[in-house]
Amino acid sequence: MKKVILTGASDGLGRAFGQKCLENGVKVVALCRTRPDYDCKFIQTDLENAASMSMACEKIRNECGEFDVLVNCAGVQVVRETGKIDYTGLERLFRINTLAPIFLTSELFDRLKQFNADVLNVGSTCGTKAGYPGEVAYTTSKWGLRGTSYTLQAELKATGCRVIQFNPGGMNTRIKAKDTGIEVSDPENWMNPADIADVMFYILSLPKQLEVSEITINRKVA
Repeated sequence: MKKVILTGASDGLGRAFGQKCLENGVKVVALCRTRPDYDCKFIQTDLENAASMSMACEKIRNECGEFDVLVNCAGVQVVRETGKIDYTGLERLFRINTLAPIFLTSELFDRLKQFNADVLNVGSTCGTKAGYPGEVAYTTSKWGLRGTSYTLQAELKATGCRVIQFNPGGMNTRIKAKDTGIEVSDPENWMNPADIADVMFYILSLPKQLEVSEITINRKVA
């Protein structure tokens, strides 16, 4: 693995994975609104805006050459009780968590097949089961992304591309705090994003004859 295209590269798990790549000599092309605080090729991208994503993909085609994997890592969380969900927040959630990965994969589909590049979609454990109260929208967005991965696996079966559905549980990030304003009070009880990034990197570094089609990493709670 020499080069990755990475969304959500400036914060949380995406930042941890980007740093892991650099530590191992892998170049990062970061698609996000804010420039990451590590060395990478930064293409400012608004994942809520189709025109912005199209322009980012055009720059990838013109400036980035061959790449090995598209990592759809960006995600937001909206915590609202059913009956109190506002449409604006719902739309933003699905644009970033579900629609953006589909659109970016489609825009780069020819290049993915040309380079035999992999796709790794970062979902959530809630996308494999019933979610938690107040998270119906977030849970549904992650179920949708999981369905995307399954379908892409079928579409790319005859190619050298691997599609990995990656479902981590609760991590010590600010994804919920960005919505609720409430910080994690017991970070020691939540998974470290750097550890999850290690697993992501390992899976993507496996020989191409090995496809980890889906992996779920649960937070161990005593």
